[in-house]
Amino acid sequence: MEVSSYWIVYILYMALMLVVSIHVYKVRKKIDEMHGMMIGMTFGLIGGLVTATLFLIPTGNFLYGVIIGSVVGLLFGVPFGKLGGHLGVMEGTIAGPMGGMMGAMLGQMVRPFDIEIFIPFFSSIFLITMIGITYAVNCRVSCCTPVRPRKEKNEVSNQFILFGSFAVILLLASIILSFPIESGSGKAIDSLSSSQNYSTQSYLLTKEEVKEATLKDGYQEAEIRITVASYSPNVIIAKKGIPLRISLYADETAGCAREIVFPDFGISKIVGSDKVETIEINPTQAGEFRFRCSMDMVRGKLIIK
Repeated sequence: MEVSSYWIVYILYMALMLVVSIHVYKVRKKIDEMHGMMIGMTFGLIGGLVTATLFLIPTGNFLYGVIIGSVVGLLFGVPFGKLGGHLGVMEGTIAGPMGGMMGAMLGQMVRPFDIEIFIPFFSSIFLITMIGITYAVNCRVSCCTPVRPRKEKNEVSNQFILFGSFAVILLLASIILSFPIESGSGKAIDSLSSSQNYSTQSYLLTKEEVKEATLKDGYQEAEIRITVASYSPNVIIAKKGIPLRISLYADETAGCAREIVFPDFGISKIVGSDKVETIEINPTQAGEFRFRCSMDMVRGKLIIK
């Protein structure tokens, strides 16, 4: 899976945060406790949010997204929180993991939608946040030192030029680059990595709609239509030892349900509303195996006899 576009924009995000960080560090002695607390909280939250979101969108790996986003959030939040004393450190420590968790949820929820629209929007929000930090810091410093030396003014101007250059590049990259989504292969997988966890469990379904797979040309075949709040049918019955093909259709309003996951078979697939997706399963064990949306809100089950 080609994810270099995400790396490019992420590096640009970090470069912009570095520019703002250098500016904040240079005037740190003129920043009071309250401003320091807010800077630590904002850096921690944004660092974790950006990292987890851009990790989750292409990969869909929620666990690692939370972990990586939280760690990066702490790396930003704690050092800059020190500008606000011990309370600032506390805010940075809280904000970092919070940003990582929020970013993971955001990335997971936005995956089924138009990423080409989301990334420019997300970049714009990020830039507004960085401008807000810079504005708050400069206002505080200007109040402390109404008359600033020419050398200091030149340094600030150079930093603004550097920031503006990175900002333009980031916006252009967000608009021009394509942002692919990693999805399960949809091919047959013999091994059942977690069937023992699910085979004996019964999952709550709002209303069971049962459909038995039909046999054709050596395959079992079934269809699932994805709506905003359900899979239809949400219970599929198939036979052990015969490859199963499932055709997936999604309504335009399907939302996050359009990312369908069969965790026992290592399969995930994002289904667009303008095409049919087909997944292939090799059911080697009898039992009940769940399928669900990426947020585990819409559910169904596959019964192998």
